[in-house]
Amino acid sequence: MDFPRASIETRRAVAFAAAGLVALFLAGPASAHDITSHAVRELVRIQGQLGTATAPPNGRQVTFVVRGQRLPFTASEWRVFAFADDTTVKQPEAPEPELVGDRPLLRRVITARPDQLITILAERRPGSSDLFVLTVDRCPDK
Repeated sequence: MDFPRASIETRRAVAFAAAGLVALFLAGPASAHDITSHAVRELVRIQGQLGTATAPPNGRQVTFVVRGQRLPFTASEWRVFAFADDTTVKQPEAPEPELVGDRPLLRRVITARPDQLITILAERRPGSSDLFVLTVDRCPDK
C-alpha cells in the first residue's frame, strides 16, 4: 500500500503542534513548583482562665469544646506563630474551637480552677478550627 507524501504545509503544522506539546510538557512541572509561601501549620499560644471574667482590652472570650464539654474561657493572650507567612490563607474563627489531644493534657484543662492561669500551646492546621494540644501549664499548679 502506498501512502501519499504529506505536503510541506502539513509537515509544518505537525512540527508546530509537536513543538507546542513539548513546550506545554516542559512548562507543566515548572508551574507546579509554586514559589509563594503557604502556612504548613501554626502554633497557637493561648493564655487565660476558665470562666467568663471580663476580658482585658486585647483579650477575648471563647468557648472551647473539650471531650464533648463546653468550657468558657477568657483569653488574656492569643498568639499565632505560622511557619510560613501567607496572607491568602485565612483561618476560620470558630466560636467554639475544639481542643483535641492526649487525655492527660485535656484533663489538665478540664480540671483547672477558675483562679488558675492556664497556658495552652497547640497546633492548628490551615483550614481547621481544631487545636491539637501540645502542652498545658497551670499556675499555680495546686
